[in-house]
Amino acid sequence: MERCYCMGNRIEKGVFPVTGMMCAVCAGTVEKTVAGCDGVSEASVNFAGSEVSISWNPDVTSPQKVAQAVREAGYEMIVEDSVAKAVEEKEKAEQRQYRRMKRDLIVAWTLTLPLSAICMLHIHFPGDSIVMMLLSLGVMAFSGRRFYVNGFRHLASRRPDMDSLVAVSTLVSFLFSLFNTFFPEFFTSRGIPADLYYEASAMIIAFVLTGKFMESRAKRNTGTAIKALMGLQPSEAQVVDANGNLKTVKISEITPGTFISVRPGERIPVDGIVKSGMSSVDESMLTGEPEGVEKTPGDHVSAGTLNTNGSITVEAMKVGTNTELARIIDCVRRAQGSKAPVQRLVDKISAVFVPTVIGIAILTFCIWAAFGTAYIPMAVLAAVSVLVIACPCALGLATPTAVMVGIGRGARSGILVKEASALELLKKTDVLAIDKTGTLTEGKPAVKATYPEGEVAFNLLQAIYSLEKRSTHPLSDAIIDWATATATALKDIAPEKFDYIPGMGMRGEVNGHEVWIGNEALAKSLGLRIPEKMKDTCGKWASEGAGVVIAGDGNGALLALKVSDTIRPDAGETVATLRKMGVKTVLLTGDRRETALFVAKETGIEEVISDVLPQGKQDAIAQLKKGGKYVAMAGDGINDSQALAEADVSIAMGGGSDIAIEVAQLTIVSGRLMYIPKALRLSAATLRIIKENLFWAFIYNVIGIPVAAGALYPFTGMMLSPMLASAAMAFSSVCVVANSLRLNRMKV
Repeated sequence: MERCYCMGNRIEKGVFPVTGMMCAVCAGTVEKTVAGCDGVSEASVNFAGSEVSISWNPDVTSPQKVAQAVREAGYEMIVEDSVAKAVEEKEKAEQRQYRRMKRDLIVAWTLTLPLSAICMLHIHFPGDSIVMMLLSLGVMAFSGRRFYVNGFRHLASRRPDMDSLVAVSTLVSFLFSLFNTFFPEFFTSRGIPADLYYEASAMIIAFVLTGKFMESRAKRNTGTAIKALMGLQPSEAQVVDANGNLKTVKISEITPGTFISVRPGERIPVDGIVKSGMSSVDESMLTGEPEGVEKTPGDHVSAGTLNTNGSITVEAMKVGTNTELARIIDCVRRAQGSKAPVQRLVDKISAVFVPTVIGIAILTFCIWAAFGTAYIPMAVLAAVSVLVIACPCALGLATPTAVMVGIGRGARSGILVKEASALELLKKTDVLAIDKTGTLTEGKPAVKATYPEGEVAFNLLQAIYSLEKRSTHPLSDAIIDWATATATALKDIAPEKFDYIPGMGMRGEVNGHEVWIGNEALAKSLGLRIPEKMKDTCGKWASEGAGVVIAGDGNGALLALKVSDTIRPDAGETVATLRKMGVKTVLLTGDRRETALFVAKETGIEEVISDVLPQGKQDAIAQLKKGGKYVAMAGDGINDSQALAEADVSIAMGGGSDIAIEVAQLTIVSGRLMYIPKALRLSAATLRIIKENLFWAFIYNVIGIPVAAGALYPFTGMMLSPMLASAAMAFSSVCVVANSLRLNRMKV
């Protein structure tokens, strides 16, 4: 549970997981139930996220009371003291539900297949009707019990849903067959065959369960992003007491003003200020930049970031739910949610469709019965046929089958789709926001050029290598890699002298050679000269957004290094392809504007948003969405998680952070940008199949319901029996599945 208090008005707000919701009608039932509780001023259900946001007056009600009302409505609202516990309980409940549904589905088809064979192939043997009755009853009692419990409960509360229609149609079919089993002469004496339709009840349940199971598979494991983010927060910390001694305490016991010791390799537990020590801190979860950031006394550090080198002492400023990490978790949790517009439309139509079909069935019975008692059997047959043929199997399978086949097709192409909304919304994308580091670029700085070009004196190279080995500078690893690639005979020699100069660089003596390494400011502070041509070259590198490192001795600057990231080779081609597809690309990065502008120029991107932190990225996505535009976001870092959650479609690049991959709805496994246009084409194909499925599902009902009601009888004397109605229902579902399977043959 997550709460926000507004004590002036005695209003508390919270977000609670809800399990058991199977469609938008269910979400509407939960929302109305919660909103109807005394003391609740506002309630909003996120069906995709399986959560309900509530505002309540604590003097009147409590989450526990609201949860009881939700439980009485047939669902489960999870109330825990922390977000972590709530997410864990939600995951457990969803896993139990998934296993139960899988078991029910297996049992349903195990009993339905022999039952269908007996009925449709007209296999007769002594006691065949009893066997069919028992098989059908087994499917209804074991696999379909949830439909009857929920369906009739919602019917009684005047909020019928798809469960209600399944319950009514299958029960009427079963009771009608049961009547004909024990009292066949009632119809045969009137010249009407006493047919049995047990298979209709079983097949309806089996097909609907298949659709629900496929939907459930597509929505599994949606809470792992929050869990992974929480894993960045250490559970314990080393607190420095008044005597300078270290004491291990739980994070919950830390208060602002506490001094904390953070050793190399440990994550910083709080937002705070460095009081002593120097180190390099990996802040990629915030900035997305791979280089560590040098931290000296007075610098700010954030919870969840990784201390990579030296030991530091931090004074806690913000703890617990007030830290930047906690805020990111909060934003991701609120913004994340699988929006499935097409399926939501289906669920809304179903809310009207279900009572309408029941009404048509009742009206059909009344019209036929009005012609006289001789027409009562036909009235029953017509009403049953309407209920059976109108069962929303095809309607329920239209979206999930296409989505599941599309997901499988994408997986074979290296495109992993986590949420159905990605396939439904990606085709509508107007703008693609792309992160720079690790997305447009490789994400690993390297030395790209030297000045002057050519060989470097071995003594200078040896000194640079040995000094960089003792540096916490963000570019040290790149320089070390360059040095070892330039000369394999380098050794790590302990300097006779070593002096670290914060913000400038370092100097020292190795094997009697005095060397300095740093920026232009270091050379000036030492009173040393930098040649004009070297200055011009360094200025050009800096204008391209590259890092510039200068090295020299007591006589002046001898060597300049250009350190920068590598633009992915397919970046420009991808941007050009997206432009042809009508998608505008925007570079969205936390890096410097000079670097961003250079990368944008090289790749053909026209719009740049730079120098933004995670909140700024999320705000930028929200701004781009104004005017009804659909915005996709491609990123790879923890710092992208808020923006990914805010976007209509979120894309993670393979090899990026686990958090970005968990938050994103779609992952490009290879990390190659050219797979983004492929994903757009896959989305277009899937959406087209979904629309075709829905069209035929609706047309099927538009034509089938009147025929089942007997509209053709006055002209042809033909009545559609429940047997044919159930066969037609099954055929419509098979057609939807077959149409969805066409995605396997489509080229993306």
